[in-house]
Amino acid sequence: MNDQTTEWWLVRHAPTVNPGNIVYGSLDLDIHVPREEEFASLSGVLPEDPVWMVSNLSRTRKTLDGILAAREVTPGKIHVESAFAEQHFGDWEGRPSAEVWAEIRDTEQTWPADIRPPGGETFSEVAARVGAAAVSRSEKFAGRQVVAVLHSGSIRSFLSTAMGGAPVQSLSYMVDTLSITRCDYLGPDKWRVGFVNRPPR
Repeated sequence: MNDQTTEWWLVRHAPTVNPGNIVYGSLDLDIHVPREEEFASLSGVLPEDPVWMVSNLSRTRKTLDGILAAREVTPGKIHVESAFAEQHFGDWEGRPSAEVWAEIRDTEQTWPADIRPPGGETFSEVAARVGAAAVSRSEKFAGRQVVAVLHSGSIRSFLSTAMGGAPVQSLSYMVDTLSITRCDYLGPDKWRVGFVNRPPR
């Protein structure tokens, strides 16, 4: 890593408590708290002294709290970046996922990046807002390692940014809960993807 590279260690939050299998996006659902051993395994893969970052949704902070507890550390600051929030699915939020997918299939669409949920935002818009914040934060923390506990949509948005703006292509990546994705910011319009969806063990 050179003096200007910003290493992003992107962790997807723990599984959400969602017994009804609803579309939740920006809804602030709780998490199923992983076992201490899982947090310890995840913590062991991450950098020793990074910048810590979460989105404005509590499931990311609760996941980070588990990582920090496994390390028995209290960081001086945890940065909150609301631009890294999950996609807002508008009127679909709170409805059963199967019901929403049935409606999408009826329109003969297969979830391209520019489908707009009623009252919500497209994934292309998510990728743009996340990408802008990723560049701004990368420049602020140039030369540092950043551990950001985020969402599948915001992590895919990082990948879209790293690929030069490719929201459709980035939607093809799996991003499992508690997985780690590495994206390095090398300078304006220069990114490197280290790995995607790596399990924490």
